Amino acid sequence: MYFFEKNESFKNRIFCIDEGGASYTYSQVWEIGDTMTAKMPARSLVLLLVANDVKSVACYLSLLRRRCPVILMGRNTDPELVDRMQRTYQPDFLVSGGDVQDLRKKEGAPAEIFRDLGLLLSTSGSTGAQKLVRLSYDNLQANCDSIVEYLELNENERPITTLPMEYTYGLSVIHSHAAVGASIILTDLSFFQPGFWDLVEKHGATSLAGVPYSYEMLHRLRIERMDLPTVRTLTQAGGHLKAELQESMSKWAEETSRRFYVMYGQTEATARMSYIPWKRCSEKIGSIGIPVPGGRIELVDDDGSVIEGAGSSGELIYYGANVSLGYAVCREDLAKGDENQGRLKTGDIAYRDEEGYFYISGRKKRFVKLYGKRMSLDQIQDDLQEEFDTADMVCTGDDTHGVTVWMTAGAGAGEDQLLQIFWDKWGIREDHLNIRIIDEIPRNSSGKTIYAALKTEED
Repeated sequence: MYFFEKNESFKNRIFCIDEGGASYTYSQVWEIGDTMTAKMPARSLVLLLVANDVKSVACYLSLLRRRCPVILMGRNTDPELVDRMQRTYQPDFLVSGGDVQDLRKKEGAPAEIFRDLGLLLSTSGSTGAQKLVRLSYDNLQANCDSIVEYLELNENERPITTLPMEYTYGLSVIHSHAAVGASIILTDLSFFQPGFWDLVEKHGATSLAGVPYSYEMLHRLRIERMDLPTVRTLTQAGGHLKAELQESMSKWAEETSRRFYVMYGQTEATARMSYIPWKRCSEKIGSIGIPVPGGRIELVDDDGSVIEGAGSSGELIYYGANVSLGYAVCREDLAKGDENQGRLKTGDIAYRDEEGYFYISGRKKRFVKLYGKRMSLDQIQDDLQEEFDTADMVCTGDDTHGVTVWMTAGAGAGEDQLLQIFWDKWGIREDHLNIRIIDEIPRNSSGKTIYAALKTEED
């Protein structure tokens, strides 16, 4: 049974609790969703604008049940981007909140849609681009099953939504807990809003999920000093977590009998590809862990040969039933079948240790070659953030112009200091270093840096 189907054994359990404290059973959520989608024929393409609320979740799950492919976007998305998505993909229906618009054209037959296509998501780094990841119902279920297994989820869980629903990581929290009949606390509040922690306490949240920026926020809030008696699990994905943060979070979790998981994933693999078992997290600082249940990872060199043994770096290739069908850039692409065949070239450069735990050392596209030497922008950025203890400093670059450091005025680094560090640590001269002061680091709704926005500002 798919996680979105009606499991009668769950019908009287609490599915979700909203910000106002109202609770809804599984059967009530099913009814709300089915009422919203009642007039939509099966295989209708639906553009669904969501927030972390009951109607969004209910409608989404009902559309999956009706086998209506869903394009998921945030309700606060720029209207111009929503209009662009409508022009590009020509959805049959647009749903936002309780409003359902029928967009079907009377003339001409709609373009064909592949029978197994269930969900279309922007990649996590997207800034409104039309390129979408095509996910099948089996992709969603396979990743859901593996997450339930390694996180050891059951009906007693009560997660609180800390990430937007349209983001693959945030969505996977809903999938995996719906699968086991758990209850979800729905909110769009952030960690820094007092109402968020009131909800955690009042409704007994058992888990928190976050990207690296989320954990930067929790560090500033001194989470280790908070009284959180019901929170027993914390998960992190969506990018590399600084070593000292992983270390401090792991230590705090161990000392307070909590579980802290560091994970790795991409939208192109539905959500998750690897994880560190919570008992090993403090031992494997900097690692992305081992493959999720049902997945497999191999490393390949520049010639495409598989790298055996520990210590040697290569591109990380992931294999699993959760690997997406491929991409779409127009309505006609929705007719395409499974182009990936369970194999994903991640674009990440990694190595494994003697125990088979993997470590990301950079992105294939996040390298610059200066003075005949390849340098990882990700590693330079991580080192700088650690040196100055700030997330408000990121790097871009190319082989011609060198490295550009983008930082806010409060990042605490002077130009002369940066010049000296770049020369001492990486041998990068002043003529290959550019320093830009900006008001804030551009981030998407899940807290990840939007590097494309920085390049646009530079141009």
